[in-house]
Amino acid sequence: MKNAEDKIEIILAQWQTCVEMANSISQRRDTMNNIFVTLNVAIIAAVSITWNIKSLFILIAGIVVCVIWLLFIRNYKLLNTEKFHVINSIEKNLPVQPFNDEWEKLKNNKKYTDGTKLEKTLPIMFIILYIVAVITIAIIKFC
Repeated sequence: MKNAEDKIEIILAQWQTCVEMANSISQRRDTMNNIFVTLNVAIIAAVSITWNIKSLFILIAGIVVCVIWLLFIRNYKLLNTEKFHVINSIEKNLPVQPFNDEWEKLKNNKKYTDGTKLEKTLPIMFIILYIVAVITIAIIKFC
């Protein structure tokens, strides 16, 4: 009996480590999003101050920044997905499986929207804003 308890204790410790790592990744992801939001607000401020041909370069840089942001979001999504696959597989060896249970309930809830889909909305909105601004500046300056 002692050997089985030791095995469960080791598995639980591994599970806790993986959960802590997943939380750490989520915190890094939030920090990254905050940095990109701040950068985009600075780009909008710079363009609103200059609003001339030079602004086109800033706007193009803004589009590039948003594409990089979307790539980071994709990478964090992939990383989190794999971390939770590991957590869920470890959970199968434990008496209860809270993450597996939670995920099953979320998958069956029609009101649930994947956080990554929502997260991508902001950089896409900035890209649209930048494209509209580029077109507006081009029309004003070249027509």
